[in-house]
Amino acid sequence: MADFGFVGPSYPATSVYQDSNECINFLPEVDPLKQPGDRGVVALYPTPGLTIKAILPNQQEVRGLRTLSGGTAMLAVCGAYVYVFNSQLTPTMIGEMNTTTGRVTISDNGINAYIVDGTYRYTWRIGTVTAAVFTGVVSGTTLTVTAVNSGTLAVGQHFFAVGALQESVITALGTGTGGTGTYTLNLSQTIASSQMYTSSAGAVITASMSGTTMTVTAVASGTLFVGQTIQGAGITVQTIITALGTGSGGVGTYTINNSQTITSITMYALNWTVLPSSDGAFSGGETCDIVDNYFVYNRPESQQFGASGVLSPVSGATSFSSKDGSPDDLIALIVDHREVYLMGEVSSEVWTDVGGVPFPFQRIPGTNTQHGIAAKFSLARFGDSFAYVSRNNRGQAQIMQMRGYVPTRISNHAVENSLANQYVDDAIAWTYQLEGHECYVVSFPTLELTWAYDLASGMWHKWLYTENNGTYTRHRGNCCAVFQGLVLVGDYEDGSIYSIDKNNYTDNGQHTRRLRRAPHLVSDFQRQYFDELQIQFQPGVGLTGITTPLNSAVVGADPQAMLRWSNDGGSTWSSEHWTSIGLIGKYKNRAIWRRLGSARDRVFEVVVSDPINAVIISANLKATAGEN
Repeated sequence: MADFGFVGPSYPATSVYQDSNECINFLPEVDPLKQPGDRGVVALYPTPGLTIKAILPNQQEVRGLRTLSGGTAMLAVCGAYVYVFNSQLTPTMIGEMNTTTGRVTISDNGINAYIVDGTYRYTWRIGTVTAAVFTGVVSGTTLTVTAVNSGTLAVGQHFFAVGALQESVITALGTGTGGTGTYTLNLSQTIASSQMYTSSAGAVITASMSGTTMTVTAVASGTLFVGQTIQGAGITVQTIITALGTGSGGVGTYTINNSQTITSITMYALNWTVLPSSDGAFSGGETCDIVDNYFVYNRPESQQFGASGVLSPVSGATSFSSKDGSPDDLIALIVDHREVYLMGEVSSEVWTDVGGVPFPFQRIPGTNTQHGIAAKFSLARFGDSFAYVSRNNRGQAQIMQMRGYVPTRISNHAVENSLANQYVDDAIAWTYQLEGHECYVVSFPTLELTWAYDLASGMWHKWLYTENNGTYTRHRGNCCAVFQGLVLVGDYEDGSIYSIDKNNYTDNGQHTRRLRRAPHLVSDFQRQYFDELQIQFQPGVGLTGITTPLNSAVVGADPQAMLRWSNDGGSTWSSEHWTSIGLIGKYKNRAIWRRLGSARDRVFEVVVSDPINAVIISANLKATAGEN
């Protein structure tokens, strides 16, 4: 019997007696040059592994990644801290948030980066980080530096560390003059010895404040911009520049958000800003994006969404409107083809920039749909549009791809069955492209499940992490960005940044269990006798030179495939039967199992756990039918 459908995607039906297909940690690839029925029309390739590139110091959930416009820097949010990566993938802390967990959304307009975490909004003036990285300890207002990894400390630098207070600035030298020694901070705090960072302030100025007007009389360094935080002795926290007056970056007047009176002193304009609740019509935002140089963001638990000024992180008090086509709340938004898609609980609609004042956007007639979104962070760009886990007033947990203004179902019954009557509101998704495969990867943390959909083949597979005991949990990737030619993902738990690596057959050294369970073999429920099963693996892929700490033998030197089967449609299983895939260079090796017994309904399952290039091209079965 030629290839009997052994190679294929995941499709476990509601009843395993209908279909028990599983494809875990294998990626199906279709050869368009082969005709139906040919060997190798579909092949199974190992899903890419994870190669560690960086571990962020606070080792918490990586909540978001974004490659900034121009491609020379990438932002990462880990726990409460924001890092910028340079081209050598070296992270530097440049900001601290008011929340520590949960996905964030990051956007940028080439001038400012913009981050929303649900309760707050943040902005960072994009620029070269002139920073110092060092080891130090803080007691009160004294910073003691014990070692300097890189850079030089100076008065006026913004100070960052795990546990540091917002708006901390070096205000004076002590025994240190740029290297080891003591320095004075503006805010009293206690921080144990750890890795710390400083970043040059956007500007160091001499200025006074009267009401909401700041008058700058001298600029020692840098340039002032809208959205910068102003720090100095006696200045109210979260004081930001909201508009230019006579000043355009240097001396002159500027409008600030907090009314206060400050005599002429040295002040610092910080490039990292926690936008105050007075910015715009409302505080917070769960998702954000950029269109026509406006940042757009939604208001949690409402129908409202707002917009910043053009090329500005600051929003006007009346620059907002509401998703008004249906009464359900707005859950998330995304910009596609310069149009803003507003995804509600059970419906969606599309708005566009019409140049209105004070709010530039207006709803496009005829774009309302009867599909909303079940999980705000399942929204991800995919192909020429985007995909998401949907919900409407008839049910939930279909996965849709928006095509124009029409949501199109891309999930199948097997995917939907795994989500039926389950909690899916915490689903998170990201997409990646590698070797022509563009995949929508959606994880369901409560279910410990990750599905991946390949746009090229239209097939689904499960992409799971293998624990030491062989059980599966969700994939480690929590968010994704393409930076410096690498597809990078952030770990959902421990601050790791990995590259998705097709030449790594482990998840950062953790072995991956790859499983293929084939369709039922039934011939009118007549007994069949199975003489021989041959699975055509890519042979000769054994490894050399890799050992484990506990075993001097080479792991994967003689890679094995494990076969077992079920004779009752998938309810119970046989013992395990092992055979070799082939030592390195043994290109004629054949993986064959013989004398496999008989059954009326047979399901075969093969597992490979060795860290090898486990490719399955096809399978061939020799079997004969009985007479009754």
